[in-house]
Amino acid sequence: MSRRRVHAALITVNFLFAVNYIVSKLGMSSFDPLTFAYLRVLGAAIVLNLLLRRVAPLSRADFRRVALYSLLGVVINQSMFLGGLALTSAHAAAILITAVPVFTLGAAMLFKEERVTAMKVAGIALAAAGALVVVGTEGLGGSMRAVIGDLLIVGNSLSYALFLVLSKPDMARLSPQRVIARMFAIAAVLMLPIAAVPMLRLPWRTIPAGAWLSLAFVIAGPTIVAYLLNAWALAHTDSSLVAAYTYLQPVMTVVLAAAFLGERIRAAAVAAGVLIFAGVWLAGRAARIA
Repeated sequence: MSRRRVHAALITVNFLFAVNYIVSKLGMSSFDPLTFAYLRVLGAAIVLNLLLRRVAPLSRADFRRVALYSLLGVVINQSMFLGGLALTSAHAAAILITAVPVFTLGAAMLFKEERVTAMKVAGIALAAAGALVVVGTEGLGGSMRAVIGDLLIVGNSLSYALFLVLSKPDMARLSPQRVIARMFAIAAVLMLPIAAVPMLRLPWRTIPAGAWLSLAFVIAGPTIVAYLLNAWALAHTDSSLVAAYTYLQPVMTVVLAAAFLGERIRAAAVAAGVLIFAGVWLAGRAARIA
């Protein structure tokens, strides 16, 4: 498998995730977070399972494992991410997502799924230094509302890291497309009781067309395309490299915010970008490509 294809897939994934911060913020100005999260999951479940309707059903044992991946990688992940994003700033959320590689490395060591090398640790540490530069210049905000949002994003990061490590063996064995399609189908059922009350209370007729367009984009790009590409990359390389690419999101988010929201790019963000790219390069050099 070509290294370039794996790295190109991971860059695309994290670009889509970075765009997601801005588009989801706009969408949630009209939708409440749980409704937005559920409609995102439901839309992705319908599209993926229609596209892959001829895929063989899972065995009972495989279904149980995929249900766990669905809980970690979709239900908890999406609910905490969008709930946290609604309470804190897009910049803070993007910064806090960089906890994913640290959690992933710890989980990989705990479950003995991956050999830890000095170069991998050095790459993650270098990228973490870049993220800390962003933290130092942007800040996380001092209100209790922002603190709760920040904690939800940290919980989302831990859940996603566990998903990356635990699902890696089955991504290659069962095929990424099959796993992701079934994950979203299961999540659409699991999340319904959580989202039912907010959906019943939502004034649907007042939602503007722009909010629906935001939701449609989030379903198509940061959900369907990004999850499929991420799962494909996870089947062909180490979970630590997939997680290390998360460090690109704060820098990409700063650039996108400057382009679409008129925010000024600071010199510190540029310096952070250099550190982060260097860290990802080191982690990529050490990672296996299957």
